[in-house]
Amino acid sequence: MKVLLASLAQIDVCDILGSAASRCEIVRVSGAGQARRRLADDSYAMLIINTPLEDELGAELAIQAAERTGAGVLILVKQGIYAMAADKLEPYGVIVLQKPYTAADAQRASRLLLATSARLQNMKKTTLKLRGQIEELKVIYRAKCVLMQYLGMTEEEAHKYIERTAMESRRSKYRVAMDVIETYDG
Repeated sequence: MKVLLASLAQIDVCDILGSAASRCEIVRVSGAGQARRRLADDSYAMLIINTPLEDELGAELAIQAAERTGAGVLILVKQGIYAMAADKLEPYGVIVLQKPYTAADAQRASRLLLATSARLQNMKKTTLKLRGQIEELKVIYRAKCVLMQYLGMTEEEAHKYIERTAMESRRSKYRVAMDVIETYDG
């Protein structure tokens, strides 16, 4: 599990991650630009932003990471701006932690983010799988339409033709449908 730490100052990640730190690969950067490049190039379970960063405060980075990645985002802010930061960032799913923080509070926040990140990754896998199935069904439906148009079959006959051909040729219905489309409508 990879964790991206964006911090100008040195902080002890074990205080934040607790026992999970030993299972994590920690990548450290000091600026928001570096963090954005890392997030674009790789997948992280969590992004920890210790404000301020060398090139910006870190709020915009937190929002962008929350919107564009599956990483859980934790931002550490000074006591004086905590309420304002929380109001701005929490609607994006960013957890805001006030400095100074206790190790227990930070560890609870990081556990919540890691669990949420894992759930988001599972949902993303499911969504991709469902999108693939929908695309396959679209191709099969299009092939049925092609068979109905060019061979005068009914929808039921076209459906049975695709199923029978797939079974007899030991290919998927999707592959048979693609062949039908290429043959008659290509």
